[in-house]
Amino acid sequence: MTVKVRFEKDVREYAKSENVKDGILKLTETALSQALEKFHRRMIIIEGDTLKKAELAGILAGASAKVLSSIIDELKEKKLRDESEDKIELLYATDALGEETFGRKRYEAFRKHFDLLAEGTEVKAVTFKHSRDILGRTYDLLVLDLSYDFSPNDLGRIIETVRGGGLIFVMTHPFEKWRNMWTGFHKSLVTPPYTIDDVKKRFNRRLIRKLTKYDGIYIITENGKIRKKPEKGKAQAKLKARSKVEIPVETVFPGELYELCLTNGQVEVLKAFEELVENEGMVVLTADRGRGKSVSVGIASIGLALRMKKRFRIVVTAPELENVQSLFRFAKKSLEKLGFKPKVIEEHGMIRELYARKIGMRYYLPTEGYKKNADLYVLDEAAGIHVPILHKYLNKPRVVYSSTIHGYEGAGRGFSVKFLKKAREKREFRELHMDEPIRYADNDPIEKWLFDVLLLDAEPVELTENDYELIKQKEVYFEEPDLDDWFENDREDLRNFVGIYVLAHYRNRPSDVALLADAPHHEARVLRLKNGKIVTAVQIAKEGNIPKKVIDKMAKGYKPRGNIIPDMMVKHHMAKEFAKLKGYRIVRIATHPDAMDLGLGSKAIELLEKEARERGLDWIGSGFGASEELIRFWVRNGFAVVHLSPARNPVSGEYTAIVLKPISEKARKIIKIANDEFRIRLTEWLGDTHRDLEPEIARWLFETPFGEAVEYPTYLTEIQQKRLDAFTGKVLTYDTVVDAVKPIVKLYFLDGWMKPYLDERQIRLLIYRVLQAHSWEEAANLISRTETFTMIEVRDIIRGLWYYYKRILK
Repeated sequence: MTVKVRFEKDVREYAKSENVKDGILKLTETALSQALEKFHRRMIIIEGDTLKKAELAGILAGASAKVLSSIIDELKEKKLRDESEDKIELLYATDALGEETFGRKRYEAFRKHFDLLAEGTEVKAVTFKHSRDILGRTYDLLVLDLSYDFSPNDLGRIIETVRGGGLIFVMTHPFEKWRNMWTGFHKSLVTPPYTIDDVKKRFNRRLIRKLTKYDGIYIITENGKIRKKPEKGKAQAKLKARSKVEIPVETVFPGELYELCLTNGQVEVLKAFEELVENEGMVVLTADRGRGKSVSVGIASIGLALRMKKRFRIVVTAPELENVQSLFRFAKKSLEKLGFKPKVIEEHGMIRELYARKIGMRYYLPTEGYKKNADLYVLDEAAGIHVPILHKYLNKPRVVYSSTIHGYEGAGRGFSVKFLKKAREKREFRELHMDEPIRYADNDPIEKWLFDVLLLDAEPVELTENDYELIKQKEVYFEEPDLDDWFENDREDLRNFVGIYVLAHYRNRPSDVALLADAPHHEARVLRLKNGKIVTAVQIAKEGNIPKKVIDKMAKGYKPRGNIIPDMMVKHHMAKEFAKLKGYRIVRIATHPDAMDLGLGSKAIELLEKEARERGLDWIGSGFGASEELIRFWVRNGFAVVHLSPARNPVSGEYTAIVLKPISEKARKIIKIANDEFRIRLTEWLGDTHRDLEPEIARWLFETPFGEAVEYPTYLTEIQQKRLDAFTGKVLTYDTVVDAVKPIVKLYFLDGWMKPYLDERQIRLLIYRVLQAHSWEEAANLISRTETFTMIEVRDIIRGLWYYYKRILK
């Protein structure tokens, strides 16, 4: 079916009256024609410094909306849009919509012209601050105002809401001005002692360069000059229907649910869920962004619930509630298609709970979902959930892991590398991968541009057998890369660097790349093989050297941007002097996933410390989610723990630890005191704030690189000492001498390297039973022994400690 994409006479006359050149209209017609025929998106950049660019965007978007409105039935017939979508929808995104703001004025100038041409078109206006509200939604047209303040996260979030056949109009400053200006995002990167003059402009320059490089992106000025235009084409489009969906003849789920499927990949997901009706099981679903993964899970979950003969409860979890909006919307749509009237409970405009007859679907944080009783557990955007939390769901009878591989929400193949490999050892599961896009067709030029500019599909370099030999022989060198060169010249090293983080299970966001590019205090370091391949990536933030006036404000509660470690030391250790010192905070450190556990991370830290020493710095440190593996890594590399957050991260389920390693003597004195104080606090926190902290993590938090005992007064009365003698002599029970036992156990954990030897099981048992005051039953379960054996074990440990420390207390 061929449709004409030519603006009507009244549109052309109106445009002419507003001094819009005919060439601009023809360019827009061609772009729209290409978009419809390929079921791709096209982008038109409008450069300018006045309200005229908003007026031009209004005319061009209004004319496009009018064309799309006239062919909406054909689009439905070809299944290029849903049958229920009766109106063309436009999204207008800008930095501000408040009264008297420039963003508001541009919006009003846009609406003035758009409404005259496209009456009846639904317009959703959103500020970047609230762009989460539109995740999972789909629009025909987008007007994106990048005139002043935006973050790369906004770009990644908003561009992907546009369906195939749609146009994106982007308002910017003239490129030459944009290339050299600071935005609101840049201002957010300023941290003491830096000023706005220290902020780089690498990311915007990269963005501008990519806009001029890709096909499907056209550039005009507000005065009608065409700077980049499409090849000549006819103002008509041959609408192609989607590939035919093969629905099975016999299905367990209602046929109406299969009718909601737009690709064969979605059909495969429903068939996989059908297998869960008769048998318990696990399904793993992966896809690149825009493949309908979450939509399919939403439909299939309802199909499964309907085929069970009892009340069916579904726990849905993801890093954030916004991640599962498509899932909830299509679960709701599935119920409505089957004649139900579901009850929806929303939170800040997003669906959190869904109920219909005997079906209940509810969102929980990843750290809460596994604690709930349910018939099905769905983990969406699983790559963004910490691996230990993913494992908590592995033993659930029916569980589905769904994850983006490349894209804004995804943490890349780290999900496959770090989780699925171990999951296969514990249970069998069905694995599906979805290739065919739903929102637009394959090879969409805007998707290619977006993935490139934001490095959403970055991968590390491939390693060969020769590379492994170089790694084993530690034939590596440490380098500070030239980020100007990386960003300006689009070096492959940049993709390899970011790709290592993607595979290392870091939760990557587009703004992370911009932070590296533009923040004055962020730098990169790499560990390279002798052949130049990057095998370890390090991102550091230069912190400290803070002016006295700012330090005084920090002590009273002021929190400066950046300077995370100095701020913590001032507030939690009262160490104002520390904020004057200079150091490196290791923001991220990751080794190539195919070269893990070969000592490369430790080697990178060793060389970074050497560099810091040569440059006259005082310390290096880091903050991270406290797992046993990571705490052990940092402690064994000579770092001292100085802080642990009072609450767990709601996504990762981990407490955040901060570690420091002194370089200068001045820093050593401050960090030694901070480490001593932290160990003292931890002996108390474990019975209260951190009572749920894993004992295997706590034991490493007590380790110290200084080797000295903490000078902390321990006092036992004469009667307490005699009662300890009675306990170790089997006269009194543990529960009657807790008051005397605790000081001795604290003394052990505050001791230096010359303390009595205990094995790992004994150390964990002391922490769990004595410091955290868990019951005998819980303690017995911890060491997989009987309660009686556990009581005897504790008595034997205390007997040894009391024999050793008795002489100190006398």
